[in-house]
Amino acid sequence: MLPHFLVWLFPVLLTVQQTPTDSLRNVIAKTDNDSIKATTLLNLSKHYYPYNQDTAILYAKEAIELANERGFTRVEANALNIIGVCYLIKSDFEKSLSTHLKALDIRETLQDTVGIIESTMNLGNIYYRLQKLEKAVVQYEKSLSLALLINHERAMSLLYNNLGSYYLDRWLSLKKEEDFTKTKDYLEKSKAIKENLNDKLNLTSTLVQLGELYYESGDKQKGISLLTQALELAEEMNDWEGRLSSLGTLSDYHRDNGSLEKALEYAAMAFELAQQTRSNFQIGIAASKMANLSALNKDFEKAYEYQLINEASNDSIFNDSREKIRAELEIQYESEKKELENQKLIKDQELAELSITRKNELLIIFIIVAILLIGLAWYQLKINRKLSAAHRELKETNSKVQAQYQQIQQQAAELNSTNHELKQANSFRDKLFSIISHDLRAPFSSLITSLELWKSGDLSKEEIDFVLSSIASDANAASNLLSNLLTWARTQMSSDKVKKTTFELSELISENQSLFAKQLEQKNLRIENNIPFTLKIFSDRDRLDFIIRNILSNSIKFTPAGGKITVDSDPSNPSTLVISDSGIGMSPDQQANLFNKKQHSTSGTNGEKGTGIGLMLSKDFADSIGADISVKSEKGKCTSFRIEL
Repeated sequence: MLPHFLVWLFPVLLTVQQTPTDSLRNVIAKTDNDSIKATTLLNLSKHYYPYNQDTAILYAKEAIELANERGFTRVEANALNIIGVCYLIKSDFEKSLSTHLKALDIRETLQDTVGIIESTMNLGNIYYRLQKLEKAVVQYEKSLSLALLINHERAMSLLYNNLGSYYLDRWLSLKKEEDFTKTKDYLEKSKAIKENLNDKLNLTSTLVQLGELYYESGDKQKGISLLTQALELAEEMNDWEGRLSSLGTLSDYHRDNGSLEKALEYAAMAFELAQQTRSNFQIGIAASKMANLSALNKDFEKAYEYQLINEASNDSIFNDSREKIRAELEIQYESEKKELENQKLIKDQELAELSITRKNELLIIFIIVAILLIGLAWYQLKINRKLSAAHRELKETNSKVQAQYQQIQQQAAELNSTNHELKQANSFRDKLFSIISHDLRAPFSSLITSLELWKSGDLSKEEIDFVLSSIASDANAASNLLSNLLTWARTQMSSDKVKKTTFELSELISENQSLFAKQLEQKNLRIENNIPFTLKIFSDRDRLDFIIRNILSNSIKFTPAGGKITVDSDPSNPSTLVISDSGIGMSPDQQANLFNKKQHSTSGTNGEKGTGIGLMLSKDFADSIGADISVKSEKGKCTSFRIEL
């Protein structure tokens, strides 16, 4: 089922069709006003386009030529629209598409919303005829959105009708419930608007489609009722197209229901009406239907007669069209020639009778109108300037407010970030000082006690050696704690930011291996550095050094004499460092609290003292350089630290 083509022009057509073409030609011949002449040529093309497209195109082109000369842009766009519809009726889709796009371009430049609605709707009709249905729907919906925006009810009714046609075709083909619902919704909306506008002429097509919808859905009685209503309305409006459509559909449905007699009755009425229109195209369609029904009725003689009429009509369509064009052009030429001669005589007579007084009166009126127009233009210009100045001022104010708002937002974000950093720093300092109050006080207290015993002189040589060993252990623990604290404090200073460079990881391990050479020798431990010499990483060398030094110190502390510590890189991820030892391992509880303030110092395998904050600070350093430290340990066997850079 095809949607209506250029239904948008029908309100104008109703007026134009009631005006004889001779009268329109007389207007063209008599007037010197180019605007009236261009509009009249446009109306003539509107008159001819439904049944004689070639003549309509000729008049529209004359209107365009005059519009181009005088700058009547809107007339040009309207004439292009009519030409595009004519080409569509003639099935010259390429020319139709090109012409409608030109019209749309002009209308968009003019910001002519009503014209844009018309052009996009007709583009949809082209795509519909080309069976590019999805593209057609896009154009219909675009046109409908504009019609809804300006609440143009007539346009809405036509577009609802076309969308209903699309979904009706889909439903007839696919039988999907959603297509049935959309068809019914669109067609009922179109019907309601047309009834409200009393648009009886276009209501016929909606009733025909609703009748087909209900009939094909199984509600045959309602379908026949709607089609009968459409036929009555078409007869009332003398709408031969609506009558032909209604009669043809009713004939088909009665044929499908086995009512061959009723089907022949409606088909005969359609054939008679087609003959009255003298349209070979309509006569051919009606004759073909009568031939088929006569054959079904076993009346093969009539079937043969109607088939001959059908073939003759098809042969005559082309010849009739050309003959009409020639006859119309001849009539047009003779009529315009006579009218131009009459107009010249009338003009000469009017000029001769025109008095000096009349000329002066016209001149005075012209001057007064010109002064009024100039004054109005000056006043409008003044108002426009004030409005422009106010608009600029408002725009500048809005820009300043926006800038200030963005600045406030940025400052708020920075303040929140600073507050978050301060909270983290305060939390860490609280954690650090709670550890210092416990772990730093213990070794210094032990140092003081040991020194007082040594100073008393009451100790034997063996006891003195034990005390000195204890003093050395406590001093070493305090030194390590202070070293870690100083390193951490330095990183907290604003001047000491993360500084990443590229360096050899194996060299960093070797440096720490040399640093712990004395402790390794005392406990008979060895460190295996399995890092390739060619492996280079990009990170903060000093902070990574601190992390590795604390982990190695921890491994030496908790690895029994004769043990081994290995340093490897993960084969699947070379930038991941793995430090493993054959030490005493850790319990799950110790592992869970290893990097937080709940962890307390534990004596090593040789009684080495510790502070308990080295690994906690190492975790802080790792976070600062974007690294991740994890531990995996088995109580009594081994411990493995994994540093993912």
